[in-house]
Amino acid sequence: MKSYELKPTPENLLNTFWEDTISRNNDVFRFIDILNTIEDCCSIALDGNWGCGKTFFVKQTKMIMDAHNKCVTSVDETVRQEIIQKHSEYRPLEELKMQPQICVYYDAWENDNDEDPILSLVYCIMQSMDVDYSLKESPNCLQVGLSILELISGKNFGQIIEKLRGEDPLSMLKKEKDLHREISKFLDSIMCERGNRLVIFVDELDRCKPEYAVKLLERVKHYFENDHISFVFSTNMKQLQHTIRRYYGDKFDAYKYLDRFFDFCIPMPKADYSKFYTSMNFNDSYYTYDIVCDAVIKAYHFELREVAKFLRWAKTAAYKPTHSDEYNVTFLSNRGFEFCLLYFIPVMLGMRIYDADVYEEFVHGRNDKPLLEVFEVLGEDFFYELLNNDETYGIPRENQKQVSLVAKIKELYNVIFVKQYMRDEHYTRIGGYAFTKDTKEFLFQVVGLRSKYTDLGVD
Repeated sequence: MKSYELKPTPENLLNTFWEDTISRNNDVFRFIDILNTIEDCCSIALDGNWGCGKTFFVKQTKMIMDAHNKCVTSVDETVRQEIIQKHSEYRPLEELKMQPQICVYYDAWENDNDEDPILSLVYCIMQSMDVDYSLKESPNCLQVGLSILELISGKNFGQIIEKLRGEDPLSMLKKEKDLHREISKFLDSIMCERGNRLVIFVDELDRCKPEYAVKLLERVKHYFENDHISFVFSTNMKQLQHTIRRYYGDKFDAYKYLDRFFDFCIPMPKADYSKFYTSMNFNDSYYTYDIVCDAVIKAYHFELREVAKFLRWAKTAAYKPTHSDEYNVTFLSNRGFEFCLLYFIPVMLGMRIYDADVYEEFVHGRNDKPLLEVFEVLGEDFFYELLNNDETYGIPRENQKQVSLVAKIKELYNVIFVKQYMRDEHYTRIGGYAFTKDTKEFLFQVVGLRSKYTDLGVD
């Protein structure tokens, strides 16, 4: 079974753009509008939870902006024209007036073992230029960049650059130049030759070691003050504040500290989950199992990455028995198992992704709240068969008593996860369902992907 996760591969970036799989094209275009109209030094925080698709968003933004810069020779010309055409459907080209901008993607987390963030960032810019541009025709920015690397580290980068370019420019460098002036010169030379502005996308800053994250922010602020540069930090601001406090202390005002670095803080736009479901052949409005899965996603506020993982597990664990034409026949002899597959399995799988500690409390009979959260999203209409003949959720008639959905869910949870069955006690009935001492073990088998229903081949 293939993964549903939208990894930011070139193929996925393009396909998702063509099909607008999660309805974010217009959000990307609007973000490009912002970057296209900035006229001074600007730093933007793109704020979103882990797994919401920030990396995908910024890489897709870079892909489109690269298409508008003819100096980016790595873009296939046919693809370039198709991207521009697709963009023009959002706004006519004469209104777009896209200025050529040089885009660089920098994964801070991947580089946080480096000694100096500036060394790492400059080297990343140089690598990006070598991949995307023809440096052999105008090597000035490479020469200046190399002098920066040597000024910072004192190391000889001749062999590295030789691999990048096939020649050694060390003889043309002057090591004694001031670092600040060299960086300004380096950035100006790039923009002079390749575009009007430089946009640097810094990703995963909130995952970095505190010392590296702080040093990167402060050195960027000091060395990259240039009216022709925009920084986009795709990060989780809440987690980044925790990172800053780990460096400066728990009482440090991390909010105000970060506020001085970012000119704008833009929340990540929400994805269209219904379109995302369609791309995974998942229907949240027909089969009960799928409806419950959707309720789990909503109750636990899953982001895109969590949704992809959860639905893959859910399909693997119990797809066929909950979607088969012979479904009713399968559980004719044990409707308690039927109920567990339809309602408990999605909740338990979702819980394992959401919080492993909560899952352990749940299965050991110490916490029924996760079940309440999901079942209350579904509402009473799904649980009338839990009622006995003399019970109702609504206004009671003669010889009836009113019960709440919460009370029935608690009763159900206790029967499966709390109650100790005596030797001569075979089952407990709740409404139209019977649950036995084996029900809990049945759930563990299905959730653990070791039941007869496990199927890794479901698409």
